[in-house]
Amino acid sequence: MSTTNNERQALQMTLQFLLEQRVSIRKEYLQRDKELAEEIKQLLHRIRQLDEQFGVPSGMDDQQGGTTIGTAVPVEMSAKRAGRVRRPYQHHDYPRIAREVEAILEEATAPLTLTQLYGELQKHQGFEWPHPYIIIQKALKYSERVQVQKEGRKLMFSIVK
Repeated sequence: MSTTNNERQALQMTLQFLLEQRVSIRKEYLQRDKELAEEIKQLLHRIRQLDEQFGVPSGMDDQQGGTTIGTAVPVEMSAKRAGRVRRPYQHHDYPRIAREVEAILEEATAPLTLTQLYGELQKHQGFEWPHPYIIIQKALKYSERVQVQKEGRKLMFSIVK
């Protein structure tokens, strides 16, 4: 009994030590982070002073294309953000797409797969979608005549007569 009690006390002491160590490491980290933030602030202030002294317009990027004055974003992070361009949202006319799907399936002699159906939509209407499955599924909510079945991993689209 005393062996387990001693072991328990030792484990509790180890746990207490680790928790205290964790707190001290966090305090050190926060202190160092504050110091770095102050250094960055001083550097940016000095850059602004030099820009004003030599007549460089404020807010321009520095020569390396790094951070803009007033922000403290590393060069790699700002380059990553600058490279991404968000596409504008495309509004789709789902009822019209549903009618087009119905027309294509009425012309078809056999059920079509998703890729075949999308290919026909591209031929007839020039549709270009990054994710045709999602758009066709949303469009089919407006159609009661289109039937979707699974054959293995493939979706088969047919018209209900």
